[in-house]
Amino acid sequence: MSVNIDFNFTVTDVTDEEQAQQIVRELDEMLRDEAIKDQVNLGVVFDEGKWFVSGETDFPLIITRFALWKPEFESTFRYCVGKVAAAAKVTIDWGYPDLEGAGR
Repeated sequence: MSVNIDFNFTVTDVTDEEQAQQIVRELDEMLRDEAIKDQVNLGVVFDEGKWFVSGETDFPLIITRFALWKPEFESTFRYCVGKVAAAAKVTIDWGYPDLEGAGR
């Protein structure tokens, strides 16, 4: 079964701009491997004296077998971040536009 999903993410506890850029490069490669790179915007942010990486889908994505894909995606995402910044914290928030639009 396919599901329309969207997501946004934040990677915090990044030490500096260079580390943030390395995280973006790792995530770009992972998103390319998942064939969704063109549908996800991500970048480096400096706010209130702290560096972080954030991103979001441009529009809902149709994912087949989402229940199987989601944990693998989250695990790979965290692994990619951890390769560069072991102390970084990853938050991924999922949205379900079909359900949200139905007023649930």
